[in-house]
Amino acid sequence: MILFFGPPGSGKSVQGELLVKRNGWTWLSTGQLFRDSNNPEVLEHLKSGELIDDELTNRVLDEALNGMDTEDRVVLDGYPRNPAQAEWLETRLPYHGREIHGVIAFDTPRDELIKRLSSRGRIEDTPDVIAHRLDIYVRSTEPVLDFYRQQGTEVIKVNGLGSVEEVHDRIQQAVEACIRE
Repeated sequence: MILFFGPPGSGKSVQGELLVKRNGWTWLSTGQLFRDSNNPEVLEHLKSGELIDDELTNRVLDEALNGMDTEDRVVLDGYPRNPAQAEWLETRLPYHGREIHGVIAFDTPRDELIKRLSSRGRIEDTPDVIAHRLDIYVRSTEPVLDFYRQQGTEVIKVNGLGSVEEVHDRIQQAVEACIRE
């Protein structure tokens, strides 16, 4: 399993889909699972920009992993978002016959993120919500990268600027480095 980290708008979903298409893997996005949800509580959180609570997020992810073949390589996008979720994932992956091979961290400047998010037209992409979500990311999610470094997991930062193809080539190289080890 490869984990994709980056703030909203960094290109995780686009790049994750390209990566799995190129390699025949499976892309699993908690954000997409939530956007596809009919749960009113989930939808209200999305509108406000607040993160979905850990218990619900963990349950949704656990259910998604239960439905996957253990032979499938998985790119996990948008999870874990905090150290508690990272610890939960570490304890749950063996039950799913999986391990983390590496972490790809998208490095994209805030002004570029705001520009991208403002143009994609999702219900949750208002200026206030965008700023709030970026602040949450910095405060809550970036410490997860330290957690993985302390675990000895390869964490590779990838420049998120450039054409989709340029970024994708950098990501492919980073993923290949994670898998080789």
